[in-house]
Amino acid sequence: MQKNRILGTIVPILLAVLVIGVGYYVVLPPLSPYSAQFWTFFFFVLAVIGGAGLLIQLANRKIIVVNQSIKLPGYIKVLLGIAVVVLALLLVFSIASSQIFRAGTYSSLITVETGNFAEDVPQSEYVTDIALMDSESARIIGARTLGTLSDLVSQYDVSDTYTQIAMEGVPYKVSPLGYASFFKWLQNSSEGIPGYVKVDPVAFEAQFIRLEEYMTISPSAYLGDDLMRALRFAAPSAIWGSVYFEVDDDGKPFWIASCLKPQAGWFGAYDVTEVVVMDACTGEAVTYALGEVPAWVDIVFTGNLICQKYDWYGMLGGGYFNSVLSQTGCVVTTDDFGYKIIGDDVYVFTGVTSVSNDEANIGFILVNSRTGEYTYYSVPGAEEYSAMAAAEGSVQQYRYEASFPTLINVNGEATYIMVLKDASGIVKMYSMVNVSNYNLVVTSETQTEVFQKYKARLSQSGVNVDSDTLESRTITVEEILYIPMDGSTTAYIRSTDGKVYKIAFNENLLLVGEGDRLTVYYTIEELITQLVKFE
Repeated sequence: MQKNRILGTIVPILLAVLVIGVGYYVVLPPLSPYSAQFWTFFFFVLAVIGGAGLLIQLANRKIIVVNQSIKLPGYIKVLLGIAVVVLALLLVFSIASSQIFRAGTYSSLITVETGNFAEDVPQSEYVTDIALMDSESARIIGARTLGTLSDLVSQYDVSDTYTQIAMEGVPYKVSPLGYASFFKWLQNSSEGIPGYVKVDPVAFEAQFIRLEEYMTISPSAYLGDDLMRALRFAAPSAIWGSVYFEVDDDGKPFWIASCLKPQAGWFGAYDVTEVVVMDACTGEAVTYALGEVPAWVDIVFTGNLICQKYDWYGMLGGGYFNSVLSQTGCVVTTDDFGYKIIGDDVYVFTGVTSVSNDEANIGFILVNSRTGEYTYYSVPGAEEYSAMAAAEGSVQQYRYEASFPTLINVNGEATYIMVLKDASGIVKMYSMVNVSNYNLVVTSETQTEVFQKYKARLSQSGVNVDSDTLESRTITVEEILYIPMDGSTTAYIRSTDGKVYKIAFNENLLLVGEGDRLTVYYTIEELITQLVKFE
């Protein structure tokens, strides 16, 4: 009898420990009271303990039945009491952390500097330094690259998630290989994952980078090699924000995981405070404070978090009730964001629009995705989707689809540049749209020509284009014709050699006559004049 009682006690306890251990190993909750997942697991543990206690009571025949119903033991009542008290406290903490009570905290998470776009953003003279490829196109090219490697294609696949990075000032998209299935992991886990795909989003080319030391930590692995499990054991209390695959300047692969903590009470205004950098080959992890993150790391703050924090800044600065009632001075980011490389850093950019008008921007923000530094530029104009629609409309007969644009500086003018793809995702054309005037749209089948045409349109609109970047020729005027077009006048200059140039009308042209010699600066041979210099 005594032996049965001992077994009846030990077995439920061991079973409870096993269930809790397996539950933690599978769910991997952060051991932090600031995480809702932690408290969910806490209630799960209470339930398991209560269940184990009932099994012990049942095994020892101490279940009391009163009027054909089971009388709850005292410890069950204690556990229920703990659960009720904790739930009540969590509800209070959650309400106290909400925007209605902590609007000032939410809106003050960021400091926004005001910048000068023409001065802060380097000019793009050519398209060769601009990443035009979106992730969808990168997936297509990356999959094709893996398909050419016969020794890998049957065992691995390329992750659908591509990370935008900068390596020595050059933009790339990278994505790791992963095990194709559980059985492929069993077969190859002793060696690991041989490499990753590196996509050049400018040249629209991809290459497979084969590693000397294979990767062991992956989202497609299992047990201790599973990425999230390895990260959890490296940082048991971390509340994960984002996890990205990146490579350093030497091409070595790492996993970059941002750690969040609430800034408003217990559950409000989560923001990045630390970063875990894990070696994808060895699993070694180092935790960095926000200001100590290595310079080669590109993505610490995701685009979604960057936009959310700016929305809090733009909506809650005047208080919570202003944000839902009068909305005086309230602004928000537009529906999507893009990436831009400046120097060795990746920046997130997105438009800023008033709450009452989401079809036009009042400006936009550029945010360093590693440091989280915000800069606002007051450049009113088209929001990104209006610019995409303008580009698509200029070649509507082909039904091409525009990618989300990249923001560049052309002669001081904020400009959207994007690719136009057919139904199969193949890039067919390039388009540039002026932010301030999205009626100024050019498209072309080549990258070089789209730049040339855009600079030509800028000149016709009265924007001074740097003559150092243009071709020049001295001509003798044979005839000048003035033709009104779309509310403006364009001058066509015919030279004595039979070539025709055009330029937006300016008063100096009234001094030009037949036989005069001019030096003309142009972008496209024999077609468009950028600047006329009188001799």
